[in-house]
Amino acid sequence: MSSQMPELIPYHLTFEGGLHVGTRGVDLEESSVIIPSDTLFSALAATWRRMDQQVDELLAPFTSKPSAPPERPLPPDPSFLLTSAFPRVGGVRFYPMPVNPHVLFDPAKKTVEARGKPLKRVRFLSEGLLQKALLGSKLDEDLFAETGEDQKSHGFALQGGALWLSAAEIASLPAAFRRAKGKETSLRYENVWASERTPRVTIGRITSAATIFHAGRVRFAQECGLWFGLHWTRANAALAALVGQTLAQLQHAGLGGERTSGYGAFTFAEAPPVTLPDPAGGRAALLLSRYHPRGDELPAALTHPAAAYQLVPVEGWLNSPGHAPQRRKRLLMVTEGSLVCPPAYPAGDLSNVRPTYKNPEGQVAHPVYRAGFALAVGWPDDRREHA
Repeated sequence: MSSQMPELIPYHLTFEGGLHVGTRGVDLEESSVIIPSDTLFSALAATWRRMDQQVDELLAPFTSKPSAPPERPLPPDPSFLLTSAFPRVGGVRFYPMPVNPHVLFDPAKKTVEARGKPLKRVRFLSEGLLQKALLGSKLDEDLFAETGEDQKSHGFALQGGALWLSAAEIASLPAAFRRAKGKETSLRYENVWASERTPRVTIGRITSAATIFHAGRVRFAQECGLWFGLHWTRANAALAALVGQTLAQLQHAGLGGERTSGYGAFTFAEAPPVTLPDPAGGRAALLLSRYHPRGDELPAALTHPAAAYQLVPVEGWLNSPGHAPQRRKRLLMVTEGSLVCPPAYPAGDLSNVRPTYKNPEGQVAHPVYRAGFALAVGWPDDRREHA
């Protein structure tokens, strides 16, 4: 079996024209600020197809293998794992906030009870804070101040409290944000991104009547954007080179929806690797990706006393050359920031969400995959009782 997670290679993404990622799979008016890991994987696979690569061969390690007895296929052994793409502010990368915030604090101090409302607004915590929590330290003293006059804490917030970072990381923010250092209230309301709705017009084919609709877009402040991490489960120089070529192609094609309107195009840069704790089978691990448990991983992965998770329905449209756009099959996945306990790693699977019809004419000929492999980091054992 492949190795766990010795390191994570971060890729920093900058979107000059904004980004549209539907929050409900088929909705245009709303746009998410993150790009889910399954969307990133599908974008890579679709780009391989456009590059005339042997897609079935590249995806073979990610699929389950038949075995005897046939009802217990061999689990997949993916070549690499992806995180979702999370916010980045200058040199500060952010990670998903645990769905159960109690795991970050000393229960004796009752921080969650006292600061529950501000904590509900926190969606992401910085790499520095995550690293501290993964070492088993409590973050009570790192929580941002409640008022502008209270400067005893060592933490700060951005984006109205959605982003939480340590005071030590202020120096890695862009200059526009560093000017607010020491001014807790003003820094908290510095915007890293802004959501907007852009009016669009479609013309009916039969009546030629104009219909107005709106498309959501997220625009990032200067020197801000997203990042995602890639973990190689085993060395593969040829595939690593192909991934680099794929990103070079994909940056022009773009990520997300509404790409014909200029959304989603990006530039990227590889950053130095980050070392994170390995996840261990049967123990709590924090998800940095979406996760679709295999049948043999349930119910243990989600019913362990340390588990704390949320589910998200994954749906949307597929586009295949020679076929009209079609809705994918709906899939339930475990969200980023969940604490899960799979019995072993690699965990998760590659699900075929190709639609099926009673009349197969017009059906897409190839599989349509959504990747649900868990890229997770080991959570300290002494937090289980609060998970």
